[in-house]
Amino acid sequence: MQKMKLLFLAAFAMFSMKTFAQQSCYNVVGYYPSWVAGGNYYINSPSKIDYSKYTHICYAFSIPDGNGNMSSVDNASALRDLVSRGHAANVKVLLSVGGWLTSSPSNTPFEAISTNTTAINNFVNACANMVTTYNLDGIDLDWEYPTSKTRWNAVAVPLGNRLHSMGKLFTAAVSESGNNNGNNYDNVTMLDLVNIMCYGNDALASSAMSYWTSRGVPQNKRMLGVPFYSSDNNSAEHVRKANMAKTTGGGIMIWDIASEYGDINAIYNTLGTICKGDVNPVPQNLASNKRVVVSSTEANTTTSTAGTNATDGNYSTRWSSVFSDPQWLYVDLGATYNVNRVKITWEAAYASAYDIQISADSINWSPLKSITGNTTLVNDVTGLAGTGRYVRINGTARATAYGYSIYELEVYGNAAASQTPYGGSNWAIPGKIEAENYDNGGEGVAYHDLTPANQGGQYRTAEAVDIETCNEGGYNLSYVQNGEWFEYTVNVNTAGVYTLQARVATNAAGKSFHVELDGQNISGPIAIPDTGDWQTWTTVNVTTPALTTGTKVLRLVVDAAEFNINWLNFTLQSDNIAVNKTVSASSIEPETDFSAIKAFDSDATTTRWSSAYTDSEWISVDLGAVQSVSKVVLKWENAFASAYRIETSLDNSNWSVQKEVTDGAAGTAAISFPAVNARYVRMHGVKRGTPYGYSIWEFEVYTAPAAGRQSIAAISQTKAVTAKPALFAVNIWPNPASNVLTVQTKGAAPLAVVKAYSINGRVVYQSKVNGADQVQVNVSGWPKGIYVIEVGDSRKKVVIE
Repeated sequence: MQKMKLLFLAAFAMFSMKTFAQQSCYNVVGYYPSWVAGGNYYINSPSKIDYSKYTHICYAFSIPDGNGNMSSVDNASALRDLVSRGHAANVKVLLSVGGWLTSSPSNTPFEAISTNTTAINNFVNACANMVTTYNLDGIDLDWEYPTSKTRWNAVAVPLGNRLHSMGKLFTAAVSESGNNNGNNYDNVTMLDLVNIMCYGNDALASSAMSYWTSRGVPQNKRMLGVPFYSSDNNSAEHVRKANMAKTTGGGIMIWDIASEYGDINAIYNTLGTICKGDVNPVPQNLASNKRVVVSSTEANTTTSTAGTNATDGNYSTRWSSVFSDPQWLYVDLGATYNVNRVKITWEAAYASAYDIQISADSINWSPLKSITGNTTLVNDVTGLAGTGRYVRINGTARATAYGYSIYELEVYGNAAASQTPYGGSNWAIPGKIEAENYDNGGEGVAYHDLTPANQGGQYRTAEAVDIETCNEGGYNLSYVQNGEWFEYTVNVNTAGVYTLQARVATNAAGKSFHVELDGQNISGPIAIPDTGDWQTWTTVNVTTPALTTGTKVLRLVVDAAEFNINWLNFTLQSDNIAVNKTVSASSIEPETDFSAIKAFDSDATTTRWSSAYTDSEWISVDLGAVQSVSKVVLKWENAFASAYRIETSLDNSNWSVQKEVTDGAAGTAAISFPAVNARYVRMHGVKRGTPYGYSIWEFEVYTAPAAGRQSIAAISQTKAVTAKPALFAVNIWPNPASNVLTVQTKGAAPLAVVKAYSINGRVVYQSKVNGADQVQVNVSGWPKGIYVIEVGDSRKKVVIE
């Protein structure tokens, strides 16, 4: 926001030959500068803001570098306080990125970012991380002023798409007219509010509203700027502008609300009713970061074309199929929804014809819409009506000689009536997940309490850390580094064997972690495969010993490298319901006693079933009654199937495929699929892996857990501590620091040592406490960056500026 007065122009002139509808309520968007905390301002603390006067408050500013990175927010504690107070008063809080810079307009960081794909991705990811970290309602892009439409679109379009996929707002502060490069704000249709930086007189305000009306910005999105930073501003001017906004716009934008030389009540009373609700709520992309299944993936490419690229919110990554028809991709929404809109952003290899389909079980598909004669790369298909958990794009005709390639698949709708909040089930295993919050220098422990009294997904925190809403299949526990851990405390009500399931990214060589139960390593080192692709995930299961009832503490501890964790599950293992049931098989290996029942006798080491030496052979089990089945475990002998199907049936005649396996191997295969009602379950061999038949030591069948999956929701950008909590307290300030850093200890041993580590683990400072309560460290000569301060078993991250 440019902090300067514009010269007053000609006398006031209202619009001619234009009429505008009266709005039912109005927005008041206030900008709160980040530098006012502790300064000599009329309002220098979020506690002094009258939140009843605002619908939106933009915290200004965070400034990216030319590579698109944003490392921190000035006065982060003030932003957290602002968010907490604003949300309590139903005010949306956004982060304003940019502002008037000495290099504006031709040499701002945005100009450099817009010409570099990597920098654009960095910037979009940085903004999304800021939203998550500070629990913001969106981002306000304050680019003063873009030098070309191409550059504006290169940054604004992917940023807007990412924010909207998160269900967040995307607004922008723009020039008052076509002057100051105003015409270069090209694609403004995606903006939820257009904050017009008009700080001049009535005539300039009139021309500004006329200009943005001509640009096609709807009335309810046009926020007319008023200046509050100078004592020259007066209530009469504010009243006139408020009346102009009331007749030609959707509200007022104020720069800035900390100075407040003018009388905000004059605006508030003139406008009338303030919009405190979601007048134009942003739809949530239900497919964002959800599981994807594809018919094929293009081979022999230099970059990943995995299916997960189509739901990662990144418009520079894509899924691509093999070069044939038909091919498909489907997304698991994680719960049942009424779907009304599907948006596909194709790469140049698009579909000229395809079907949009929906399913409750990913097997039986119903049509939502068939598209033919498509010639565009962005297909926003609205007016759909269908209910299901899975949405599939089934390509039937390619427009090019290549395969089908999708940058992003978006799905919109609302929860089906049968769904209840947070996945529909009470938590099977009450408990909590916790981690120390390094990012704001605080000592507080953040946790999600899953005790029966708190099953609604509410959170409790020891301080203002950032935790998202609990939801089925929660997302992005964030990344952990060497020696760091996430701790999960559970109350085991039923004795038995449990499974801890972690979904982790596979993007760094040499990664490994282990799982501890009450301080004992129960897994040994678990190596994570390196795909070189941070968007690829793998799921690891760790089985506990038999647990007695009571409180248990599990830790996922990183041994080597750092990587992202997407979610954790902790479930009671259900019993194998196939043991000693009635069985049948297509054949038995000639002149042997390898009968089918021996694959269901609980003996996985000495007895087995073995088939004839042909490909199409099967073995099935009658469970005796219809069960909700979700998992099959096959313990193969050396004569394994390289390709096979897991099938289920209600009548032993009509079979449905639950899973197709095309990369079978000897050893144990755990095959999970969405729960389905079945009485009969069978393995149907398609192709043998050896010249012999199919041979299975044990065929196990498991039911779906009664209360559903135990999901742990997001703790965003929260790091886990490296050791047990210290017996003494450590406080460090200021953070960030630039000259002197004060390390305060309470209860530390007299010979305790203060150490500082660079981000790569090198010791850059150490000193004994020597019984003192405070140690002051001169950091003026340290290179800028992130450091770890260690006293005994306590560690803190600090930023040196």
